[in-house]
Amino acid sequence: MKKKIVLFLMLFLILCAAGVTAMGQEAKSPVTKEEILRLLKQPLGQRSEQGDLAGAISERGIAFKVNDQTLTELKKAGAKSFLIDAILQASQNSVRPQLQLPPETQPTAQTTGTKEVPQPQEAPKEEDSPEVRAAAIARLPLIEQARYHAADFMEELPNFVATQIVTRSIKTPEKKDWQVDDKLEIELTYRVKDGEKFKLQKVNGKPTSRTYESLGGSTSTGEFGSMLSALFASESHTEFKELRHEKFKSRETVVYDFKVKKAFSSNRITDRTSGRSVTAAYSGTVWIDTETKRVLRLEQSSEDIQKGFPITMAESAVEYDWVMISGTRYLMPISAEMILGSDSERQYSRNVIELRNYHMFETDVKMILEKDPPK
Repeated sequence: MKKKIVLFLMLFLILCAAGVTAMGQEAKSPVTKEEILRLLKQPLGQRSEQGDLAGAISERGIAFKVNDQTLTELKKAGAKSFLIDAILQASQNSVRPQLQLPPETQPTAQTTGTKEVPQPQEAPKEEDSPEVRAAAIARLPLIEQARYHAADFMEELPNFVATQIVTRSIKTPEKKDWQVDDKLEIELTYRVKDGEKFKLQKVNGKPTSRTYESLGGSTSTGEFGSMLSALFASESHTEFKELRHEKFKSRETVVYDFKVKKAFSSNRITDRTSGRSVTAAYSGTVWIDTETKRVLRLEQSSEDIQKGFPITMAESAVEYDWVMISGTRYLMPISAEMILGSDSERQYSRNVIELRNYHMFETDVKMILEKDPPK
């Protein structure tokens, strides 16, 4: 089942608040690589917005040479696409040698490492039996096996109900730390024929009669799993590059970087204030379980956003895990972090989502059969 993206997902990326404040107190000397790494490696919960660091780099420039090795080191430390873009721009504006990027890979091929890998020639056929199809998929490279499992993701979902806890926060130039705006409790119902439905149950722990659609601020709506499905859809022409092998929550994974160009993207960003929408390219990182060939984590960042559009940052991260529903295991999202905002105004909104209490959807209408019906 192919689904169109209507989710506008945003990723939470943060840096050390104390560190960034200290940066503002330093002289306007160029930013060093060691300074960036020191801030990126601060413990989670003691970080502030990477947008502040990107802004400092744009103003002060950088004091180091940028090459492939440097970029890899920064990415491993946690630097995201918009921060890398600021570093590359600062490098181009400096007198130091510019990074020579390789020619872009053609969108009709997938990449693994530095080699282009064409689309599989012997792909499973729809008419194949389940056994034959499974055997054919197992012979494919890991990234292609993950593609088939992502395509089956929506097909494999049952009708279910889950509780969605959303903590919404905002960040302004006046305050370096995130300020919690409210906390929502939502009943998420998914039915194969109808898709997702959201029912707002509580706001800040108190029952409410308001509807989810009437909420102001940052909200997300859309079809369940569309972010994952779109990444591996053939029409997205996603370019993958293998980065490394690493453990993710005790699972052996292969980590890939990816990029989807604007011409092939279905990633739309909407500014609720103006009502304007734009399509943006996006890139990110995906963790694939080497045993199950399923995606365990997906991070993505919107790129090439139309100039003049109010939103300049739109990023997201989703984690998946196996969940038992009525005695059967299903791969489900269990958490997400989303952020959008304006780097120039240094104003951001952040949603942290937890999904819990998955159970099978049951209709309210039940048929009761009596042995001795009343006369």
